[in-house]
Amino acid sequence: MPKKLSHDEKIVLIGLCKYIINSDGVVTQGELETMNKIAEELGFEDYHKTFDEADSFITSIDQLKEKIDSLKGSGNKQKILKYAIQLSRSDAYIKNDEMDIIVFAADSWDIDIKSLMK
Repeated sequence: MPKKLSHDEKIVLIGLCKYIINSDGVVTQGELETMNKIAEELGFEDYHKTFDEADSFITSIDQLKEKIDSLKGSGNKQKILKYAIQLSRSDAYIKNDEMDIIVFAADSWDIDIKSLMK
């Protein structure tokens, strides 16, 4: 599995994370801590710049889904999805909207979501 995320993979990861964080209208301390941990684990030096880019590229759920679909050939799909699941669990449980986008990505990328939920 590739280690470094490409620019497009980072955009999708941030888009997924942003959607998950904003899905309930409340940003928790746990979500912020998990997001910072993810950025640190990935060596995400350009995090703020990429976050701003993701903000301008992905302005709707449909655009996020298009970006997700564009990564079908990526070698980091599982890694991205694991981080999205990790973030969604950071405030105790996965909400329906969060689960919907995670399932969409798993289906789009042909990943068995049950294996990642353990």
